[in-house]
Amino acid sequence: FDAAASKKLLAEAGYPNGFEVQLDCPNDRYVNDEAICQAVVGMLARVGVKVNLNAEPKSKFFAHILASGGFDTSFYLLGWTPSTLESYNIFQYILGCYDGKGHGGNNVSRYCNPKVDELANAALQEPDEEKRDDIFKQAWQIALFDDVAYIPLHQQALAWGVSRKVHVIQRPDNYYEFAWVNMD
Repeated sequence: FDAAASKKLLAEAGYPNGFEVQLDCPNDRYVNDEAICQAVVGMLARVGVKVNLNAEPKSKFFAHILASGGFDTSFYLLGWTPSTLESYNIFQYILGCYDGKGHGGNNVSRYCNPKVDELANAALQEPDEEKRDDIFKQAWQIALFDDVAYIPLHQQALAWGVSRKVHVIQRPDNYYEFAWVNMD
């Protein structure tokens, strides 16, 4: 973190005195969700960005930021773990162009790049795993690095316990399958 460099970038972007924005955040959905948002408020204040925190129960939060609320937010905390544990799920729901029929259904930012959709759909049709991974790599390059569709601020840590008597295959999404547990 370099506060001076951040302030310089803000000035170059036309915000020499910073700006003000609302951060929409659930306070009962994720581990430490409101505390994470409070930390973001403090960090951004250090470079002149005044953040008004709107922390509310998940029922109000999701009704506010998703389609039912007209995607009425520009800065928010949203967690996502693909149920399929692979990239297409994120391109379908988070990064895909919103079509009102399910595609891009959780794309709160309204990001849309038809080339990214085209690549994600091509990957979905590709049976060769190496080629599929390469296609997804191209889509990720455009969405996250070229377009900067999202700026991830937090990665939730996985909480695992250990015992010499318990053996479990732990999924990367922190979902716990009791069928995968063996005890000595």
